[in-house]
Amino acid sequence: MIIKDIIVHLIDKQADSGQSTLSLSQQSIAASPTLEHFLEELNKVYNSKPSKVFGSFVDPEVETDNSLESSHILLNSYLKKQASFIDYSHQSMNLLKHYIDQASKATGGYIVFANYTLFGSDFMLIAMLNNVAGVAIDSNLGINNINYLDISKLHLAARIDLSLWQDDPQSGRYISMIRGKESNKLSEYFRKFIGSDETIDSKQETSELLTAVSQFCNSNIQDDDTKSQFKQKAADFCLEQADKGQNVVLKDFSGYVADNAVDDFMNYIKSEQFALPDEISPNKTVIRRFNKISGRNQQLSITINEEALGDTVIYDADKETLTLSDLPATLKAQLSNR
Repeated sequence: MIIKDIIVHLIDKQADSGQSTLSLSQQSIAASPTLEHFLEELNKVYNSKPSKVFGSFVDPEVETDNSLESSHILLNSYLKKQASFIDYSHQSMNLLKHYIDQASKATGGYIVFANYTLFGSDFMLIAMLNNVAGVAIDSNLGINNINYLDISKLHLAARIDLSLWQDDPQSGRYISMIRGKESNKLSEYFRKFIGSDETIDSKQETSELLTAVSQFCNSNIQDDDTKSQFKQKAADFCLEQADKGQNVVLKDFSGYVADNAVDDFMNYIKSEQFALPDEISPNKTVIRRFNKISGRNQQLSITINEEALGDTVIYDADKETLTLSDLPATLKAQLSNR
């Protein structure tokens, strides 16, 4: 990772209050191993968030203050060196204030603006974090109260793929966003601030791709072991891309998964039946549920890998029973102690 510019500001607002206040930093944070570690962790947490939406910049939505420029105009000025990074972030914070003041239940936080290069692409990450109280052991083995940024509970964030935006502005997916646990209506102010249209849902895209994989296997592969390996390779590829925060390019995906049947597989998943784009944004939650059979009632909750059927899991349809073998050691220990 190459960090180009990074700065942190504070927007302070209490729920049900009309006005927020800004505390703006006047200088970028100097590069250091600590800063690089912070941004790497922030990026890792961002990648791990399953429910992302993707989109592109839309027309400005500012209606009450004509002096405010939209996010993409501000960002474009910075990229063209018509504005400094600090000026860009200050103007962006004023835009954020405009929208957060209109959201009565919204609260503020620390806003990180980070411009960096990763895997050959340039990004702008805008993230909202909150301080939490904690304790730490000092050099004298004493216990002290501390406040720290809770990266693990990323509040709101958006990442703009600057390279994709500049190279292919019609792609419709160069902005990704995550949201906190609050309702969509509550965090709508953040989407308006970013200026994204949210046209693509990663969960829906991933489900469509893996459905295509399953149907291709059922139609073209007879051997159960081969079918299971095919599905596992598909899941592994998607998870690896998700961990990197990168899209699944269907051409690369097909080459990895289908081996000698690349053309047939590519034609199948690109057919009108599925209408998949050339690349999709992988959703970890959907991927981890792929190739699994599950069900629950008031007494049982069971999840089984498909490849276990007929091997360590035997289903008798007539008796409606499951016979399990090769039980996990932890399960056997718990059963023995009952």
